[in-house]
Amino acid sequence: MPGWWQRGMVCGVLVAAMSVPTLVGAQDNPPLWRWVNAEGSFCIWYLADPAIARQLLPAGLEARPVSRGTGLPTNLLRIAQDEPRFADWIPGIVCVGQFEVVAANGAPVRRREGGRPVRFTLTALAAMGAADWELLELGLDAGRLDQVGEELGIRSKERLLRLKQGIEGEDDQWSLKLDGAELGWVGHSVGATDVGSTRLMSFGYTGDRNTAWRLDLRASPETTELQVGSLRIEGKGALAQALKSSPIRAVGAFERGGEAVMTFTLLPPTRP
Repeated sequence: MPGWWQRGMVCGVLVAAMSVPTLVGAQDNPPLWRWVNAEGSFCIWYLADPAIARQLLPAGLEARPVSRGTGLPTNLLRIAQDEPRFADWIPGIVCVGQFEVVAANGAPVRRREGGRPVRFTLTALAAMGAADWELLELGLDAGRLDQVGEELGIRSKERLLRLKQGIEGEDDQWSLKLDGAELGWVGHSVGATDVGSTRLMSFGYTGDRNTAWRLDLRASPETTELQVGSLRIEGKGALAQALKSSPIRAVGAFERGGEAVMTFTLLPPTRP
């Protein structure tokens, strides 16, 4: 089976365990957040105009163009090769993780209720900082998990994904509001179910109280299913502009089963 980057669109969207240090203590035994049993997690890959990317990234942080990227989907790389004018554009992702349960330090924090999974969202751009990506925003729809993160300086926002599953023969629909952008999807899965593969991604992230973090994401889905459909982008914010102007908006495969781990490492406060 080809690697996840060769499949073109499967992202390390499953986040499952989050090791977070205290702000003043050692990191010998960092806390762990674990998201278990993915229920249709996915990512959207795109290329951002460099001028728009500068509006989204923290001041002083250099973006990483697709021509200097590693571990990227082949369809993003192919655009840069076939259309040299896009070689300096910046890879971006919007990811949605949907799970049966999330736990902190081994204790369940939230389980799916009334057909509603626990969820997270993240948006990121490729960057030249302490990691391969800069996490622009972490969103949570997972009970009191946001409070657990807030106590440690892990900043997050409440983000709700509205999902309407189609009956047999109909497409599924979802909508998601982010900072200055609203995304909408109508589509369905196609083809055979493939065996999932483990993958790693690293993110830099600016938290509360002038904290800086490196987030290492390890995802191990059991299966993946390709999906086809139509993606709608609305809004006037920088994120919406970046998505609208991108030459590609690739909605990745559904990921199911397995788990994922997110480890936060506190970094020296080097950013302004």
